[in-house]
Amino acid sequence: MLEAIEQQLLYQQSHSMKHYLLKRLVNGYKLGPEYKGLSLIATPFKYENENIEIEYSKDKMIINKDTPLLKHRIFPDKFGRDKNYTLYYYQWLPNVNQVKLDL
Repeated sequence: MLEAIEQQLLYQQSHSMKHYLLKRLVNGYKLGPEYKGLSLIATPFKYENENIEIEYSKDKMIINKDTPLLKHRIFPDKFGRDKNYTLYYYQWLPNVNQVKLDL
């Protein structure tokens, strides 16, 4: 019975969050000297009452209400569409326990 409840919880969690496949990590020094030595992720999503699952090279991380947003930056669209592009930066801390739950 407990296993069925755990499976249902995992199903609900995986279907109630955004998924983002990360192409590369960002060196912290590119964001500022206070982030030197950290590996960061830049995502176009900000946590807003919905968990975000980030996947990078077989590792996963879930951004939730407890994940501190380090910084955000706004860039002009490189394709000249007169729009701005926002990236939200978080520290890359893949959780081994989260990965094991997915197996």
